[in-house]
Amino acid sequence: MPPFVTIVIPTLDEEHYVERCLRSVLDDPYPRDRLELLVLDGGSGDDTVAIAERVGAELGCVRVLHNPGRLQSAAFNLALREADPRATCLLRCDAHASYPPGFVSRAVETPERTGAALVGFSAVPASESPFQAAVAFAQSTRVGVGDSDYRLAGRSGWVESAMHGCFSRAAVEAAGGYEETASHNEDAELSLRLRAAGGGIWLDDQLAVAYYPRGSVMALARQYLFYGRGRAETCVRHRVVPQPRQLAPPVLVLWHLLLLLLALRRRGFLAPIGAYGLALTLVGAWGALRRREPAVLMAPIALATMHHAWGVGFIAGIGEARRS
Repeated sequence: MPPFVTIVIPTLDEEHYVERCLRSVLDDPYPRDRLELLVLDGGSGDDTVAIAERVGAELGCVRVLHNPGRLQSAAFNLALREADPRATCLLRCDAHASYPPGFVSRAVETPERTGAALVGFSAVPASESPFQAAVAFAQSTRVGVGDSDYRLAGRSGWVESAMHGCFSRAAVEAAGGYEETASHNEDAELSLRLRAAGGGIWLDDQLAVAYYPRGSVMALARQYLFYGRGRAETCVRHRVVPQPRQLAPPVLVLWHLLLLLLALRRRGFLAPIGAYGLALTLVGAWGALRRREPAVLMAPIALATMHHAWGVGFIAGIGEARRS
């Protein structure tokens, strides 16, 4: 008999994506009497809840719950408490994504095969607008994400952290669930505690999820500002030394700030910033040619936004964490 699985989908103002997400997740032959899908809404001001309830009434295995904590981390912990007692694993999915047919079956089978406490999946950026296409390219290159395994795809194996994934209920309960005050970087923070408790984290490259990135510069900047701040808080809380790819953005921000200050007194200091911009332009041009997609020419804007917003967020997060 297949294990009982609880699918967890936090939402907040996801009316544009939630129906597609729910239908794609449940496009699977997995026995409906062996699963439940919990939509945990953090107080959406749009039609997210109405859409989820309509789809749930049609499909029959969806429950919509209110998440008073609003954050995704609080939503998962609520699901952990509300999940069917028969559930041995929790599959954490993102409303801002769509899932391939048979995703649930593969996701639930992999922990049994590997013995992992968490099985993560690869994020394959998708797009519905020109700027999203540029961000999608930026988020699939080492220039944008360094050596982040789940972003780059291409291999399966043991990793340090994963984006969402299929959790062993026993392992995640033993670790205490998510840190509910964490608005970002909560996955990496929980991964750290799972590994400290002896749980392995497996990245399954065959579990590839289409993720829809932010559609504007401001939304992207806000997202990466929080990403950087969340990473800094985790590093300070757990006394973890940041990896080189995590140090690169704050170093870049400080370097550019120094060059701008020096340029106020003496000419010539803006040349390195110009070289940085030129390098990003060449990356965008290469991507546009390779993908035959003119919109990717905007990738330098996306890359510069990601680098600087993450860097500023990390610097601010270090300061905030040390003051608290």
